[in-house]
Amino acid sequence: MDSQRKTANAIANPAPSPLVADLNLKKKRGFAMRIGINAMSLISKMKEDFSGTVTALREAGCDDLELMSDWGAKKETIDFYAGLTGGPSGWDPENTLLRLKEMRKKGLDACGMFVFDECLEEQAGTLGAYCRDAGLHYVVLSYLEYGDIHEIYKKIDVIRRVAAVLKPYGVQICQHNHEHDVTLIEDLDGTAKPIIDIFLEQLSPSQLMLEVDTGWLLYAGIDPAAYIQNKQDRIMILHLKDIANNYREMEREQIFVPCGKGTVDFPDIFAKLSEEKKHSLLYVIDQDSSCGDILEDHKISLSYLRQFLDGE
Repeated sequence: MDSQRKTANAIANPAPSPLVADLNLKKKRGFAMRIGINAMSLISKMKEDFSGTVTALREAGCDDLELMSDWGAKKETIDFYAGLTGGPSGWDPENTLLRLKEMRKKGLDACGMFVFDECLEEQAGTLGAYCRDAGLHYVVLSYLEYGDIHEIYKKIDVIRRVAAVLKPYGVQICQHNHEHDVTLIEDLDGTAKPIIDIFLEQLSPSQLMLEVDTGWLLYAGIDPAAYIQNKQDRIMILHLKDIANNYREMEREQIFVPCGKGTVDFPDIFAKLSEEKKHSLLYVIDQDSSCGDILEDHKISLSYLRQFLDGE
């Protein structure tokens, strides 16, 4: 009952976010045919030289940065990731607003950000106001861990409640897939289904859309083009990830390559999108790591992918 009362109160009283009151951030509406980059791979680069990295991305033709964030995370989770990246990521709520202001001055925008699900319901009202006032209109559940089918339905209920809080602020929830999200599990009715399909069956498009990752689909043994064609009514964002041709012989952390240099069939993916859907999606390059220079890899990906979108 307490969570229901909090949800009802947040919906009835969508207060402005105090974090963004003085920053005069420009809101964004619409993002068709734009290409962005997920910021996770650039954490180190941006710690070293944020301004220079932003300038390099913009000059390479990047339109948007999909932001990282600490929203929804427990303190121990934030500390864990800080340990992996050699200190704070720089994407805490306050610093993110300062970075957004600098990015937008240089012509690099942002439409949304990754969030965690651990404390998301508790923070939903504050998060909604923050996103609205910062001009961010989607949040992505970047990595979900699952127990049994009953735990999955508990997560579904949380997403439903959070979506109700975020809706008045114009913020859409999306789910990003990894390979484990498309594994089969026995549903409550006894039928075997991919985990992510259960979420889609139980939640409406206004409550949950997909951010489909091409590389993780292929890694899971699924044809990305066929999957995207079948699910395109529920897709809001395409995470364009390529993986090495010999990825089965490699360690999972080393399989990532620039788009067009691996085994994902991007021409087939774009060919199977309807014209309407092709023009409504947000495209985000998501290369988890690089064996060389990640910024140079992103430039290669941007140049390669533009052929499918420019001139439309």
